[in-house]
Amino acid sequence: MTIFPLAAIMLEHGDIDEFLTEIATTLSARGLRVRGAVQTRGAVGGECHCADMDLTTLGSNRVFRISQPLGNGSHGCRLHPGALAECSSFIEQELEQGADLLILNRFGRGEREGRGFRDLIAKAITLDVPVLTAVRPTYADAWHDFGAGMACDLPADRDAVLRWVDSLQTVREAV
Repeated sequence: MTIFPLAAIMLEHGDIDEFLTEIATTLSARGLRVRGAVQTRGAVGGECHCADMDLTTLGSNRVFRISQPLGNGSHGCRLHPGALAECSSFIEQELEQGADLLILNRFGRGEREGRGFRDLIAKAITLDVPVLTAVRPTYADAWHDFGAGMACDLPADRDAVLRWVDSLQTVREAV
């Protein structure tokens, strides 16, 4: 049986960040070093109609504000690329100190276009750290192209995800 080091939860809707946080908490309680980030949203208010978006790192709980106010007339993406890059750099430093799993909240438009967490995922693979993320149908083809035979899809099912992690740990311990 082939165990893939990249896995994506195919998600059409729902709160993936809460699900990934639960997975990270469960695995950390087992003694695994889980790194990565999940997204949280603040209250809607101020000069924009959208809620603030933050990434909170797993384990260290550092918060990065990844949204930027673009004003009331804005209808485009409010993602702050510099803040996302800063978060990615921080997580990369954590990976280099040792990790058993990298969890990232999304593989989306930025990653499809060669930005976002794409380089961080590649770094994790070079460090032999498996990666768990979520992918919406819009980005599934880009995910499969990126994974190129190293990735699998998982359902949004706690037991299925934990079985995938357990399989990886068994293989890593056997080496």
